Amino acid sequence: MTQNQQRVMDRSLALLLFAVVFVVVSIIVAVVLYRYRFSGTLAVTSVEWANFGGYIGGVFGPLVSFVTLLAVLKTVYMQRELLDVQKHEFNQLLKFQRLDSLKQDEQLALAKSEANRAKVLAYQTSILNLIESYSNEFRLDANEMFAAAEKASSGQLSILEGINAESKYRHRCDKSREVVAALKLLALDLSVAEFSDVSEVRDKFAPRLMQILSDGEIMN
Repeated sequence: MTQNQQRVMDRSLALLLFAVVFVVVSIIVAVVLYRYRFSGTLAVTSVEWANFGGYIGGVFGPLVSFVTLLAVLKTVYMQRELLDVQKHEFNQLLKFQRLDSLKQDEQLALAKSEANRAKVLAYQTSILNLIESYSNEFRLDANEMFAAAEKASSGQLSILEGINAESKYRHRCDKSREVVAALKLLALDLSVAEFSDVSEVRDKFAPRLMQILSDGEIMN
């Protein structure tokens, strides 16, 4: 039982006790007044007892009925008040349950969002690692082609063969360096971009990565 309900019950018991005390005190006062008015002796004949009974019934019958009516009305009022208290408490409980449900939904949504975010970050990291791997491969190829071009120009071949070889190696070296630069730019874009799901990352960066690799002729 809640504190509000307990207060209503305490008020009901207090009213009942007051009514009983009031009736008892009224009876005592009436008897004292009767004895004082009629010489203070007890009745000795049946007629006197009948008159006393009629007096008691006439005085206290309406009084008891009136007090009973008041008690009934007060009881009805207190029951209504108790129902109002219960209704208010029920509404408060329902409100708390709804708030708790909303908090649980928010927590579930947050957990789902965090899980999706972790998945996106893991996918971004995988692509960045792949881009770094391709960058290292093209960087190594550029260094090899540069060394080959230097060797071709050292005079070990004929002049025409040396010029052609050097031009070929330098062209491939420049191409590899362009791919490395494009991959660095792609990695930078991927690092600073925000995505809502994995498919968005894949749809945006997979075609660009394939195009860069295709331009570098690594796919052929």
